[in-house]
Amino acid sequence: MYLELFLALALISLISLLGILTINISEKTLKKWIEALVAFAIGALIGDVFIHLLPEISQNGITPEISFSILGGIIIFFILEKVIQWKHCHHLDHKDTCHRFTYMSLFGDMMHNFIDGVILAGAFMAGPLIGFSTTIAVALHEIPQELGDYAVLIKGGFTKKRALIYNFFSSLTSFVGALLTLIFGTMIEGLTPLLMAFAAGSFLYIAGTDLFPELHKEFDLKQAIIQLIFILLGIGVMSLLLLIE
Repeated sequence: MYLELFLALALISLISLLGILTINISEKTLKKWIEALVAFAIGALIGDVFIHLLPEISQNGITPEISFSILGGIIIFFILEKVIQWKHCHHLDHKDTCHRFTYMSLFGDMMHNFIDGVILAGAFMAGPLIGFSTTIAVALHEIPQELGDYAVLIKGGFTKKRALIYNFFSSLTSFVGALLTLIFGTMIEGLTPLLMAFAAGSFLYIAGTDLFPELHKEFDLKQAIIQLIFILLGIGVMSLLLLIE
């Protein structure tokens, strides 16, 4: 079981390196597509929340604990953003641009990958067949998510190399989630709905306060239509994943 789980976690982590496909694309060409990819990231985030996370955690009804966990995700990420703003931007020259949303996105991705690790460990504990099927579902789910995260980091001013490295290291929290699940078993698994609710709140905060405003900085009708199409595309991809769940 342990070898299969390790290989599954390694596969999920390697998906975070999909951005390597853009290495040979010029910065000028990449910048033209970043707005569209950020829009795709928005669609993937809100699609994940409303199509996957909320239906999953509300199977037994929305309890006060679930509601407070969602609110906790929003409030904690608001506080984190303020801390990042103060720590990272306090001494920067006013000419520099401080892209706090890149770090917020990384925090959200780390939480999401931690939950993936918990889910995969629980699945393999239930049996190899369930483990492999869950791995496929999580992997397909991660592809649009990680592409969107990579685009957000590039949009925030990261170089392609730096974005790849940060995105990869944020994916390694899946190993932490899996390890804690193996050690503490049902105790950690029992917290999964609350962790998913917290992640839902954090995703809503990132999409609503950090990413949507990025698309409103300039208005061009053609660009606005492209952004809308990619938001819907992100939601559509998340919807299609229902077919394999």
